[in-house]
Amino acid sequence: MTAPWQAAPVLRRAHWVYLVGAISNWLVTVPAFLFYDRYVDAFIDVRPNYPALVWIWSGMAFLWGVAFWEISRDPVRAYPLLKYSWLEKIVTSSSMFVGWLFGDVPARLLIGVVFTDMIWIPLFIWVHVGVARYTRSNDEGQELVHGGS
Repeated sequence: MTAPWQAAPVLRRAHWVYLVGAISNWLVTVPAFLFYDRYVDAFIDVRPNYPALVWIWSGMAFLWGVAFWEISRDPVRAYPLLKYSWLEKIVTSSSMFVGWLFGDVPARLLIGVVFTDMIWIPLFIWVHVGVARYTRSNDEGQELVHGGS
């Protein structure tokens, strides 16, 4: 039996974009728990007074990776979650960009956010639009087959 995401090119695209997104989130967040000092030193000059804030942020990003994994397994079933993936990336990206503008966020941290968040926004929107069109066309086809209006 084939996986649901293998049904159409748009679903294969959704599968791969979200699978790579999940792996990316996990690769970026796990080191915050295992190698905290080296992880923080790679992005900022002064370590936060509260490591728990970094762990919370990393934990939430790790959980988003779990959500991306779920989306990759069946993009049609997970369709309602798609908008939250790119909205989350917009919130994180814009917050960090404004922080950089005000001098609160170092450039190397912002560059990290470019790769962990900003580049994913257009990819997630592209997938969202494609899956929306796919589900809409399939819903219309089902109504015609089953006598819907």
